[in-house]
Formats: sequence, C-alpha cells, structure tokens
Amino acid sequence: MMDHHEDMKRQVQDLRNALRKQNRERASPPPPPSPSSPPPPSLGLPPSAAGPGCKGRKSDCVRRVEEMKAQREARRRRAGEVRQQRLDEAKEAEGRGGIEAVDFLRKIREYDNEHGLAKPPVGWAQGGGGSVWDADTGSRIRVCVRKRPMLRTEVLRHDFDVISTEPGGRSLVVHEPRTKVDLSKEVIAHRFAFDAVFNEADSNEAIHVATLRPLLAHVFNGGSATVFAFGQTGSGKTCTMAGHANPDAADGNATGLYALAAADTVDAAREGGLAVSISFFEVYRGQVLDLLGGREKLDVLEDGRGRVQVLGLVEKVIADAASMLALVRQAEDARATGATSANETSSRSHAILRVMLRDADGKLAGKLSLVDLAGSERAADSSSKERQTRLEGAEINKSLLCLKECIRALDSGSSHTPFRGSKLTQVLRDSFFGSAQMAMIAAISPGSSAAEVTLNTLRYAARLKEFSKRGPHRRRHAEPSPPETGPPAVEGRCGTPGGGEKDGRTAADDDVDDCAGDPAVCEQGLASDGVRTPSTPLTPTELGEEDEGEEAFADAEEESGGGEGGEGGDDLERERDG
Repeated sequence: MMDHHEDMKRQVQDLRNALRKQNRERASPPPPPSPSSPPPPSLGLPPSAAGPGCKGRKSDCVRRVEEMKAQREARRRRAGEVRQQRLDEAKEAEGRGGIEAVDFLRKIREYDNEHGLAKPPVGWAQGGGGSVWDADTGSRIRVCVRKRPMLRTEVLRHDFDVISTEPGGRSLVVHEPRTKVDLSKEVIAHRFAFDAVFNEADSNEAIHVATLRPLLAHVFNGGSATVFAFGQTGSGKTCTMAGHANPDAADGNATGLYALAAADTVDAAREGGLAVSISFFEVYRGQVLDLLGGREKLDVLEDGRGRVQVLGLVEKVIADAASMLALVRQAEDARATGATSANETSSRSHAILRVMLRDADGKLAGKLSLVDLAGSERAADSSSKERQTRLEGAEINKSLLCLKECIRALDSGSSHTPFRGSKLTQVLRDSFFGSAQMAMIAAISPGSSAAEVTLNTLRYAARLKEFSKRGPHRRRHAEPSPPETGPPAVEGRCGTPGGGEKDGRTAADDDVDDCAGDPAVCEQGLASDGVRTPSTPLTPTELGEEDEGEEAFADAEEESGGGEGGEGGDDLERERDG
C-alpha cells in the first residue's frame, strides 16, 4: 500500500515538472533557425490551415474580418470629415447669422455649387456687358437691379448673404430662408431676370456707362429721359444717385450718378452751344417742396396746353459740373429724412433733379430727370413709430403703385395714362408721353433679414419688366376719351376711376399683387390719402390742400379741353413748337 502511494506522488510530480517546462518554453522566444537545418514537415495540412505564417489563399473568415476592418476605418474617416466640416460651418456661421444659420448656409452653398454660382462675382464690364440700350427690344423702358455689398452693421447683427448673381449679368437668385413648423430649415430659391444685374463688384461708374450715358444722346436730340432709383429703405438708392462722398473707400461709389451725369452733360452742352439749367425739388406727403428755394411749398398746375407747371420752382443756370454738384449737395442736405425700424436715416420723400437744355432762344432742347425715390417699406417697418411715419410710408407706397400704373400705360399703348393718381406721377407727366425713355434701377439689400422686402422689390421690378417685354403698342390714332359729366371720379386705385375692373381684374387685385411695399400699407394709404372713410377724417390743413389741388386741376383741364390721353403729346415738343 505504501509503495503504491509513493508511485502516485512521483507521477504527479513528474507531470508538474513537465507542465512547468512547457510554460517556460512557450514564454521564451524560439531560437532562429539555422540555414542548414531542413524545413519542418507540413504534416499533410492544407496551406490555409497551416498557420498564420503560411503563404497562400486566405480563408473566407479572414477576408470578411479584413473587409469589416476597412469599412470601419472608412466610416471613421468620413465621420471625422463631417465633424470637421460642421466645426468649420459653425465657425463661419458665428459671423454670418449665428449658429442657427448653419443649415441655411449649407443649403445655399449646395445650391450655388450645383448651379455653378459659387464663383466670386464678376462685374458688369468684366463680364462683357455693354449698354442696356444696345439690344433693340422695341421698348422704351429698361429695368436693372443693383445688389449692394453687405454692410458692417448687417455683419454685426449676424446677417448672411442670400442673393446669388448668375453669370452673364442678366439674372439673380434669392435664397429665402424659412423655418418649418417642426423647426427644420429650408431655403426656397426665387429666380429673376432683368435687362442688367449689377452686383457688389460694380461701381456707380459702371452703372452710369450702362444705363444713363446712352440716354444723353436721346436728350441732346431733343428727347426726354428719366432715371429712377427705387427699393426698400437702406438698399443703396441714395448712394447710387448721390454717392457716399468718401474718397477713402476704394469701392468706386464715392461719386454718384448726379456727378457723373453732370460732367457728361455740361461737356456735351458746351460743345453743342446749349445752356444747362437745373432744378431740384422733392415730393413729400403729396406736397412739392423746392430744395433750392428754402423748401418752399409749390403749387402744381396745368396750363392751357396741358403741360404740368410747378409754379415758383427755382431754376438755376450752371456753368460747370462743380457748381452743379454744389447745388445738388445743398439740396440733399435739405431733403426730408426720418427714422424707421429698418433705417434710422431713411429718405421720406421723392427727390427729383431736373437737368434742362436750352438753345440760344431759350427754348427747351432736352430734359433729363434723375429721381431718387423714397424707400418702400412694409407696415411692420413703421408700426412702432408715430402716426406721421406711418402716413409717410402709406404715401410712398401709393405713389410707387401709381408709378407702376403709368409705366403700364406707357408701354401697353393705353390711351389713358393715370398720371394724376399721385403728385409724383403728376410732376413727371412728360416722362410718360411722346418719345420719352426711362431706366429703372432697383436697389436691393443682400442681408437675410431683408429677404422678404427684397422679394417685394424684385417682384415690383419684374412686373415693370413684364410691361416692357410687350413692346410699343401705342395707338397713334386712338379715339379721345369722352368728356366727364358730373363730379370727377375718385382715382382710388391709381387711375382706375371708381375702382372698377380693368383687364378682367379689379384694381384691388392689382394692389395686392403689385404693391412695392406691403398691401397693408397700401390699404392704409388709400384710407388716409385716397378714398376717405368716416373713420379717417380730413384735417383742416389736408382739406385745404386737397380742395385747392382739385379746383386747380379741374380748371386746367377745362381750359385745355382734354383728358390724360396718350394723344396729349410730348411736353418738350409743345414747348419747342411754342
């Protein structure tokens, strides 16, 4: 029994020693094989099962593991790129609309890349654009758009650019940012086409060469030409017309169209032996004020020949461009301005600079009108201001609506031009008759906070462009309109007597669709200055002014024996025939 027990102990001890030896051998690295030693036998195993060090075909399991590893590394690489892109977008959005604008900016960038609009803007002249009057479209109207650069104040309040100009300088895209009910972001692209689109790379000189300078030849041939600048408040209308007067800024906008036109006009008039005289006045809340005569209130009447006369308007003869610019600066300082929620120094009146050419006998030989229209605005832009500001906005939008109706009549061949719908169109009567030519410059703001008002301005300009596409269809032998019997109808909707139907549409429909500002402001304007309601009584001052104007217009029309028809002819031709 004792011997059997000792044998078992020895066997257990031998097993332990063998296990320890195996563990030591496994822990120590194997000795390098000698060059003369034969290769180990393969033991008859296939290459795929001979071990990881064997060469040959990999098993399906090994290949699958390697594919999963490659896919995992690719996903990690893409995730890192997306993470870095989001960080870059967030960093960019901090200065362009805030972190909430990241989705908007990404969608705008994707649209621009898809349609080839991501390149830096190219100026009108660099893009091969010439004069907008080169193409013979059969129309006397050219509609252009100018996009100004982003302002420092817009950058500080985290606005971002939502306007992309297309190559060729004829069209643009407005990216309207919207937030859905579920708080997701979307961008709606609106595309517009015009005769010319000037971007932030274009200066006032480029606009002058493309739009205004070709009109001077028409003026020196005895015609009448008008250049309008319109748009929302703060969009750069006054900078286009008068310049910002900062020569240190290298943007080419220190000098406006006033100065550029003055230099060309004075030089050409001196060569042609003509005298140049100017007058500068503004239309403020239905009143005409002389900016060169101490803002004196002037009466607007019609003489026996049907010509509109501004009584007492100061007209000064100029000898050179410098004296003209001095008078323009004097008038600009006297112009009415006010504060709205959109602009603290908004122009609240329509400024009209008239440049007249006269021959040696004093007869009118040509007329150029440069009109800086007041800024159109929505009712929300002036809702927090006093009643006077709201009435100013209503009068501004009503006059812009009447201007559209006159332009519609100018190019549609209508025998009736409703220039009496507002004081602005009345003093510009000769711009809608005869061989008058007209250039409209719509100024727009690129900021995202102004996208809605920018769309309103572009829709207004597009409507004018649609009128000009129809070409000249003026009826030279149109029958005169029948004489009015009884009291004159109230032109509540800019020339539509009694608010009747027109072309299958009511005037109210046209107002809602075509108002350059906001329909609420147009309705407010008609309630305050057009069709009076019992809830909006006339003040004594307004009552006296309206009665005086109505009596004067009725007397003038009775003397002339004619209406507002297109057969009235051009005022320039009448005065020259004298």
